[in-house]
Amino acid sequence: MRSGAAALSAFLISIAACTLCGQIAPQKPASDSLSLATPDRLEDPGWWPTKGDSSRRQYVGVATCSGCHVDLAAIQKTTPMHHAGVRALDSKILQARPPLTYEESKYHSTLSLVPGDGVKFSVNDGTGAVSQRAEWAFGMGKVGQTFLLEKDGVFTEGRLSYYSALGALGVTTGQPLNAPSSLEGALGRTLDSATTQRCFSCHTTAAVASNKFEPNKATPGVMCEACHGAGAQHVAAVSTGHADLASAAIFNPARLSPIDSVDFCGSCHRTWADVAMEMPANIGLISVRFQPYRLEESRCWGENGDFRITCVACHDPHRPLERELRSYDCRCLACHGTKGHSEAKLDRACKVSADTALHVTCRNTRCRKLTRFSPTITSASFAPAKAFRLSNFNLLIRRLRSLLNGDDRPCPMLLGE
Repeated sequence: MRSGAAALSAFLISIAACTLCGQIAPQKPASDSLSLATPDRLEDPGWWPTKGDSSRRQYVGVATCSGCHVDLAAIQKTTPMHHAGVRALDSKILQARPPLTYEESKYHSTLSLVPGDGVKFSVNDGTGAVSQRAEWAFGMGKVGQTFLLEKDGVFTEGRLSYYSALGALGVTTGQPLNAPSSLEGALGRTLDSATTQRCFSCHTTAAVASNKFEPNKATPGVMCEACHGAGAQHVAAVSTGHADLASAAIFNPARLSPIDSVDFCGSCHRTWADVAMEMPANIGLISVRFQPYRLEESRCWGENGDFRITCVACHDPHRPLERELRSYDCRCLACHGTKGHSEAKLDRACKVSADTALHVTCRNTRCRKLTRFSPTITSASFAPAKAFRLSNFNLLIRRLRSLLNGDDRPCPMLLGE
């Protein structure tokens, strides 16, 4: 098998070399100009969301953070990220409703909070029945909530989720719409350990510490340290009056370059490279739920767009999602509507609200200019969205190394998995 792997490696390296020579000129480091797959990011030194290599004793908890960052901590409590994951017993959706039921072919499913017995998800097909405890509920519930079942340390993504627009259960996004073929399939999809850890890392804080998965020790929701890294060293520096060390001891995403910033959010919301390379089946309309990917595919991004337009240009991660459409028009017109711009330039702002007097409305609101990032970063920092990414090459090389070490799993980039 090694000889076959070696032959395949030589073939793939030749393809990669030709592709790079033909499409990529000498360039800056990848983190300055190219979207990377999250696994690539996690291999780099230093902090990155979902990495999980900090020890548990390095986490100080949101109560400690709020001791100094009072206002930020207070408003962050109202965000969907803060409520991204809860213990199923604490789900307000389940607490406020009678048992939820769903009929699918011959299967009758029930999700209920049973006093003294936790949250139970059960399925009956008329001849038999199965049930498992739901231990976690992921999602704030504004759109919906998905339930994770657990048995003997193995987690199952519940086949059914609660959807707020329906006020009822429906098939969980990403699960097959055709009726299941067994009672176990009607319960949901069994998750492998890597997928389970990714789910917890994006819906809770410190589920993985010292690279060890301990869901029972996770803090529900995405808290301060899920994005800024474990804060013990930062707190120690502040308490001893070393302000210069305090700043260096905590991760500040606001200092990232535009592409790094979008990839930072993409560690959970999926980067361009994550979707394009590892999830090609999700390219198309369904990719609307992968916002960083959609942003980098838009006309606002890259060499023909504006380097200041990132996720945080419109969304403050410490505040609830802004649902007033007019506010987004104002963000666009903060640049498109500046003095000296032509009507054609204003038209390119792609108004999203029904306000017919935006030039007046926005003038009377506090719409900041998008100057968060260094002005030395220009559109030249971007590679064309559809160009061959260095991230692809990095993944290819890593896969080749695995093949040479005897790992015979198929390469997802080649087989489209």
